[in-house]
Formats: sequence, C-alpha cells, structure tokens
Amino acid sequence: MTYSLCMSQWQEAIPSLPTLIAFEAAYRHRNFTRAATELHYSQATVSRRVAALEDDLGVVLFERERHAVVPTEHADALIVVARQVLSDLALITTELRSRSTKRSRLNIRSDVSLTAAVVNPIIGDLQQRYPELQIRVLSSFEPLELDEEPFDIGLQYGRNRVSSFDIEPIADEEVFPICAPELLECLPELPAIDDLVGQRLLHVDYGEPAWIGWAEFLAELGRTSTDPLAGPVFSTYVVVLDLAERGEGIALGWGHTAKPRIEAGRLVRIPGLTVNLADALLAYRPVGHQPWEPVDDLLEMLRRSLTRP
Repeated sequence: MTYSLCMSQWQEAIPSLPTLIAFEAAYRHRNFTRAATELHYSQATVSRRVAALEDDLGVVLFERERHAVVPTEHADALIVVARQVLSDLALITTELRSRSTKRSRLNIRSDVSLTAAVVNPIIGDLQQRYPELQIRVLSSFEPLELDEEPFDIGLQYGRNRVSSFDIEPIADEEVFPICAPELLECLPELPAIDDLVGQRLLHVDYGEPAWIGWAEFLAELGRTSTDPLAGPVFSTYVVVLDLAERGEGIALGWGHTAKPRIEAGRLVRIPGLTVNLADALLAYRPVGHQPWEPVDDLLEMLRRSLTRP
C-alpha cells in the first residue's frame, strides 16, 4: 500500500522517532531496564515512550511480566518496518554528513581499553596535523554495532554482530597471561598450562565472541579438560587488569591494550603461552562513507603505531 499524504497528514500518521527508538531497544532486549541502559535513559522514560506508542497505535505491543516484556503479534509486525526506517534514516544522515566539505569535528568511537592504550597516544599528533578540527573520542564497553550515536571511525576487536558498516582490519593481536611481577616470581621459569590452572585466574564475562576467555585460550594451547576454571568473574577487562596489577591473580592480556602497563613494569607477561589472532583489531566506517583525509591519516597513524616493536 502506498500513501500520498501532505506534511500535516504525515505528522499525524507516523509515530515520533523517540518512541520508535525506545520500542526497538525494548523489543531487542525484552527488558525496559536494559533498553534504558543502552539508550542512556531512565527505565521510566523507556516505559513511558513505549506506552505512548501503544496509546498512539491503539494496540498492546508488550505483555509486561515481572522481569521481562514479551512482544505481542502487533510488535512483531511493527518491528520489521521500524528497524528498516531507523536503519535507512541512520545511513542517509551519516552519508550526508560525510559529504560535507566544511566538516569541523571528527568522531572516533572506541572500546574503553583501546581508547586508553591505542587511540590516546596518537591524538596529539593528529590534532597538530589538523589544528582546526575538533576531535571527539567516544568510549564505551558496548559493541559499537549497538551505538546509535553516529561516528566517523570506530575501533574494536572483532566483528561482533552482522553489521552494516564497512570494516577493514588494521592489526593482528596476541593474547597471553599477565600478572604482577611478584606473582611471576612464584611460578616456574617456563610455566605450563597446569601451572596456570592451579593459580587464581581472573575472568571477564565479555559476552561477545570476538574476545576469548580463559577456557578458549587454554583450549587453543591444548588443554582438553572440560572441568570449570575457578576464579572470580568481572564484567570489564580494565577492572581485571587493575586487579592483576595488585597481585590479585592472573589475567589474560591483549597485546595492544596491555602494552602500556607492561612497559611501565606494572604487569609482566608470563612467557611461553600465547594465542595469536590474525586481523583481530578492526576499523569500522559507515557504509557509503566518502574519503576524508583526517580519517585516512588516523588509520595510517594507528597502523604505524600498532606495528611498532
């Protein structure tokens, strides 16, 4: 069915953009609180916007349960079109922004650990090269595919979800165990897998396949036991590195992000145990992006920095 409407009729027929965004996040998470966290809203705001959309449409979109919301058949019908509209709108606005010849701001989106160890060291050189450019670095623990704020260039480990971005590898990576210097002195000179399993291992619940944990790491090195690995579990990699520095246990370090702490002597690499990951660090750019010299220079600076011994 095709509609031919004037502007005022479009305004009456189409729900507001904020209500559609809240609806899409709630549908995906099946939970208003998690949707609110992603959108940086309060839970009440998401609930209110979904309710406003239901009132506007005259249908129930979610059955409210104690710890979740369950989409109805009306929500299943709406989500297909809503996602297409939001995706198309995001793509065209990003493309139009990239066509501007008077762009004054460079938005860089990066994982928190990559921001500190990889992005920050080169920002000064980039700013000197483009003094008129406002450089804005957006750091997050969430996969950048979930980020609704537009960016010019994004950095993260791996392709976590089906993505509508143009993606290119910029560096390999290696993963290895690291700990405080005093803890290394308690281990054999060349530790074996069993020597590590007997230690207090610090785990990260990444929730994303691009990041490997202790079980995957040890399996790559030939550990065949399926016994669970003991040790506390944390939600963020940076926290685990902080604990490892304090001698609280052994963490898995990712080479590029652990490098500053190793060079400062706060952490040491346990020798002989490494898993190599080809093309692990990826650069994301919006589909249909136009060439822009600051982004190209940033990528080249990153490549040089990441391949430097």
